Amino acid sequence: MRKIITLTLTAAAVALSVVPSAFATETLGTILFGHPMEPGIAVVMMKSGDRGGDRAPAIFRDPSAETRARAQAEIASNPVIKASLERRNIRPHNVLAIQTALDGSKIIYAR
Repeated sequence: MRKIITLTLTAAAVALSVVPSAFATETLGTILFGHPMEPGIAVVMMKSGDRGGDRAPAIFRDPSAETRARAQAEIASNPVIKASLERRNIRPHNVLAIQTALDGSKIIYAR
């Protein structure tokens, strides 16, 4: 019985270690969660009445009018963000805030 388990685990390890060249760019994150719709843009959906838990910082859970105005201005001036929202069927007025990460990617908080 131990030999069968050992052989099975060894065969699985060998099978997983041989990666075809077409999948050379795959990472564990893309294998588990898939590719993002647009590289550099992530969307966090927040339900109405939902305070977001740990998914969103407090300033984005209850954004000020200024934060929402900045988000709307960024949507209007950035066609990539506007197209991303359209593909995800998110109306621009439902965007609460847009955060820029250190690597330049955008995190969009919407309801």
